[in-house]
Amino acid sequence: MSRLGFLVKGELDRLNKYNLFTATSVVLLIWIGLAWLLDVDELMMFIPIILLMDTTMMTIVLVGATMFYEKKEHTVNSILVSPVREDEYLISKVIVNIINSMITLIALSIAVYFMKDVTFNYLLATGAVVVITAVHTVIGIWLTYYAKKFSSMLVNYIIYIFAFLVPTVLAMLEVIGEQAANFLIILPPDASLTLLNAIFNDVEPWRVIFGFAYLLALTVIIYKFVVKPKLNDYAMRETGV
Repeated sequence: MSRLGFLVKGELDRLNKYNLFTATSVVLLIWIGLAWLLDVDELMMFIPIILLMDTTMMTIVLVGATMFYEKKEHTVNSILVSPVREDEYLISKVIVNIINSMITLIALSIAVYFMKDVTFNYLLATGAVVVITAVHTVIGIWLTYYAKKFSSMLVNYIIYIFAFLVPTVLAMLEVIGEQAANFLIILPPDASLTLLNAIFNDVEPWRVIFGFAYLLALTVIIYKFVVKPKLNDYAMRETGV
């Protein structure tokens, strides 16, 4: 098995060890329970919201939690003296979060099909979940770099929600005017919701193309110019150097 494979397995083992898989499974069961209570029209509006919460909010919390458990295990310290490359360490986190989000997508798809006979564009949903999870994984790592404790990371997380997610929700509820809402697509959650809405509804093709291109570009930019360059500083700080 490659080093990346070992890192992915280690991440999955850590999620299981600290009951993070259990927590995400409970949340998934809650989503499925709510889906059972909704009619088909409501469900078609609700599924994109579920996937948005899972790929954005849950992803950021999970990556933050695993990094703080790594700190507890002194895993981060060993990066400085191990043959593991920075890219392998960081990409393993992206892969594990994508796996987690895909489990949610698959389980939810099966549940709504058998409960309500609801289907949607699975190919588009898969692509959207992968891209959205990737960008919010690197955002979660970024937020964790600047937090000494998990509670501090949650403060950063709440700031992110109010700054980037709340405007998207207000636009969805039509609290924000349509003209102003058009500019919100530069916010990662808004671009994410655009892609997820497209799995059920007709969305202008340029918005879907822009959403994918923008989120992919944002992932690369944050990874290349923030997450990777700052990893060594983060690891050194955790060792007290």
